[in-house]
Amino acid sequence: MGGRFTMYDVDRPADDHSLGRLPGLVGAATSLVWRAARPELSVSVAVQVLSAAGLVVQLLVGRAVLQSILSADRLHRGVWSVLPGLGALLVVTAALSFAATVRTQLQVLLVELTSRHAQGRVLDVAAAVELEAFDNPDFHDRLQRAQSGATSRPWALTSSLVTMLGAVIGSAGLLVALAALHPVLLPLTLVAYVPTWVAANRNTREAYRLGFRMTPDDRRRWALSFVLSGKPHAAEVRAFQLSGFLRRQYDELYDRRVQMFRTSVRQRMRRSLVASLVTSALTAATLAVLVCLLLSGHISVAGAAAAAVAVQQLNGRLGTVVSSANGLYESALFLDDLSSFLTLEPQLERSRPDGPPPPGFETLAVEEVSFTYPGCDRPALAGVSFELDAGEVVALVGENGSGKTTLAKLLCNLYRPTTGRITWDGVDLATCSPEELGRHVAVIFQDFVQYFMTAGDNIAVGDHARAHDRGAVEAAAGQSGADAFLAALADGYDTMLGRQFEGGHELSIGQWQRVALARAFFRAAPLLILDEPTAALDPRAEHELFDRMRALAAGRTVLLISHRFSSVRSADRILVLDHGRLVEEGDHGTLMAAGGLYADLFALQASAYASG
Repeated sequence: MGGRFTMYDVDRPADDHSLGRLPGLVGAATSLVWRAARPELSVSVAVQVLSAAGLVVQLLVGRAVLQSILSADRLHRGVWSVLPGLGALLVVTAALSFAATVRTQLQVLLVELTSRHAQGRVLDVAAAVELEAFDNPDFHDRLQRAQSGATSRPWALTSSLVTMLGAVIGSAGLLVALAALHPVLLPLTLVAYVPTWVAANRNTREAYRLGFRMTPDDRRRWALSFVLSGKPHAAEVRAFQLSGFLRRQYDELYDRRVQMFRTSVRQRMRRSLVASLVTSALTAATLAVLVCLLLSGHISVAGAAAAAVAVQQLNGRLGTVVSSANGLYESALFLDDLSSFLTLEPQLERSRPDGPPPPGFETLAVEEVSFTYPGCDRPALAGVSFELDAGEVVALVGENGSGKTTLAKLLCNLYRPTTGRITWDGVDLATCSPEELGRHVAVIFQDFVQYFMTAGDNIAVGDHARAHDRGAVEAAAGQSGADAFLAALADGYDTMLGRQFEGGHELSIGQWQRVALARAFFRAAPLLILDEPTAALDPRAEHELFDRMRALAAGRTVLLISHRFSSVRSADRILVLDHGRLVEEGDHGTLMAAGGLYADLFALQASAYASG
């Protein structure tokens, strides 16, 4: 679109996750946790270091206690001679137990803080991307993977990170202790876990590739789940008895997911079994070497016992290092999708125009504008040109699919033209800051939003900087005809809308549309765009609204989109779209006299009433 940066300029292949990237992925994951919870991570690492030191102390004190027990038995000393050592061992063991509790509780807090940070960043990027991105399936796949990484992975990430830190530090202490007991045991113990590491790494990459491939099906399945369980679709699902039909589609998608999981799990289990057998054999060989050292007199009984305990504990720690490192790697692969998604934010910021819009409003000019949605061959708009002047009420009509709503979104700068340009008092909208320009436009689309907030807040979101101005909120409700039923609610404008919440009140669709209209009237903007603003209103209310439109607009320029031709007769000008092209322009009388598309459609609608 005119060389501007889009979401898809930074996409990358799914299999760019070689083992060589592990340090970078783990570093990025650690950086995420550090930014989200720096004090908590610092304390957690400190506790891990102290625990590792305590583990070494526990091992050495245990060896000393064992030696004192053997000496007491040989020299016929009383139990009192070993009590100091036992007391020291008890204190160290209690301290390690408390440290484990501290680590567990810190991990819970780390997970919550990391999840909050990650999900917040995803929301920031999703809110910043061009509206055009939401028309592209690739964006939704990337968003889904980023959301999954932000919601389900922080727990696994922090758990694996904290566990791995503890295991690495603990293993380092045990390695030092084992080397002091007998150096030859050190390489034998380390080599035993190489097969496990290789198998776990391959399993991790396969798990990620599986998740990547399943993303499109998962999105379809979750969409079906929302239809089956959400209120917006509940009435129609029941009216058409769709639950069984939709559930079968849901089950088919889930069956396909489960089958892919079965195949993958079988492959991973076979690989892990082979690695476990090799690791067990090498560990047994290490213990055999230890027995030989004991029998040959190269190590004492107490030293051999301590070495056996050290090998056992080191095996456990190395196993934890392997499993947690691969768990961290797996989480890092998913979080790499998150990181890739988050890199869009600074690039979007750099590509976003920041020019100021004109201070007033005289003319909005559409100059040979065309627009094509992503993935479509046929343009939604083609070569459209017209002008809107200050104070005008202009109607935009046409059949379904003619491009009316697309044009409205272009005028709001939500989309940018594929070709051509739109200028505001001579300034190209493509050069204006979207945030600054947005304050100059008030728009309500035909698929208006029902916010589950209070009635007053539902209107105030039209200009949230003035949300405190209750008088202006009520005045806007009066303009749209919403004041009568909102004021009559149990708590007036402070009533929660939507029965999904305690004390909430449900409005009819027509009442919701009046609230949406009030939202547009509340925004003090010189350009007011109303897309099918009366689709849910009864004929009397619709007639009254259009009859008062000029007074309600209070001097603002109004672009009124409607498929009801009889309601736009009083507009200053009427623009007629047909298959994305502007085919007619003029007032009602002129267009009727021309006998073109407008006259045909007007007569067609009028004949329906006349025949009745």
